[in-house]
Amino acid sequence: MNHERDTIAAFIVAAKRKRYLEFVSQPRYRKKLIRELPHFKDFEPRYKRTIPGSRQAPVSLAALLSAKGAPTFCWVISEDSRVDAHHMPLLDALEEVVGTGMGTIVSCVPGRLAFVETEDERFILERSDYPLQRFKLVRFFATERDSDSHVEEGIFQAAYTLLRSDKLTYYEWKELRSLLDWFNEHLERPGSFSRSSQPRGICWFKPEATECLTHVWAMVHILKEHGVMVTKVTTEKPGYVVYEDEFQVVAEPFRQGTFK
Repeated sequence: MNHERDTIAAFIVAAKRKRYLEFVSQPRYRKKLIRELPHFKDFEPRYKRTIPGSRQAPVSLAALLSAKGAPTFCWVISEDSRVDAHHMPLLDALEEVVGTGMGTIVSCVPGRLAFVETEDERFILERSDYPLQRFKLVRFFATERDSDSHVEEGIFQAAYTLLRSDKLTYYEWKELRSLLDWFNEHLERPGSFSRSSQPRGICWFKPEATECLTHVWAMVHILKEHGVMVTKVTTEKPGYVVYEDEFQVVAEPFRQGTFK
């Protein structure tokens, strides 16, 4: 899933598409695209949608985009350095950019749905025939089953269990403790684990959580060194989502053991 590449491939006029794709293919050229955003005129007119006057405010606009399929989080391309190249909650992004006149593209569904603000106009980009990018959520589990969710124990539970044991050398303990501390600092604690009082939600990493996944693999190595079997699973249908942030979702399985 690449918001910038797919936005250009889907919505930019054919004559300029290759040029802009080259801009976003290398970080040092991306600033050329940013410089053109304030008065950007190279979108395909057939995909531009007028925003009704009653839906111009951020809250109303977020509701409109959500009704069209926008998820909770979006990707922002903007001349405003505070929000550029950020995954953000959709409403937060709109509150930052709507009415500023600063050139911005808020990509909601790559190649299918976006909001655009420039110095000259404000509109929605919408296209239904662009190939929908499917992405898989990722989870790592150990062989033990969790007593609450009744599925395999998550990797963090396994890591803390190993940390409390006497199996680690001093240097292994220090490394594992450092990895867990990193997650405590950089990964939000989910605000909900269930739709009801039963804590059955299961945590999944989003594919763009690359730094998180790098640290997870470091933990996997330590666990495997001490005989803890760890399995990686992926899914496109985690179940009923009860929490979501930039890097993770928590979902109740549709039925026990159903992840595919």
